[in-house]
Amino acid sequence: MIGLDANILLRWLIEEDGADKHSERAAEIILESGETFFVNNIVLAETVWVLKNKAGQSRKVIEQIVARLMASANVELEDDDTVRRALDAFVQGKADFTDYLIAEVNVAAGCATTLTFDRKAAQHRSFSQPGP
Repeated sequence: MIGLDANILLRWLIEEDGADKHSERAAEIILESGETFFVNNIVLAETVWVLKNKAGQSRKVIEQIVARLMASANVELEDDDTVRRALDAFVQGKADFTDYLIAEVNVAAGCATTLTFDRKAAQHRSFSQPGP
């Protein structure tokens, strides 16, 4: 198994035919090498941030892109169930994907809640705001 950095993953996910040699090389490596590739939660969070904030993709399009990634036979995510719950919350909510991923990772680790000052994130059931 080979780990992927966000710059490789992004070039593969949003490649444009002939746009640049890195996109072509990323696609070639991922699609033709016969290897299995690992995407950890940090890389996934960075990838989603770029898709939303730099590439201007909607939450729904990002959901489709991540679902495509999850369905890829040669790509393994750190924790599919955690990512799926975070992705569902992201599509339905107002906070950033990273916030929901943090919450779901913490739930999986046995945390009763995740404290935050982020009002958008605090609307999710896995977050709470500290008292006065």
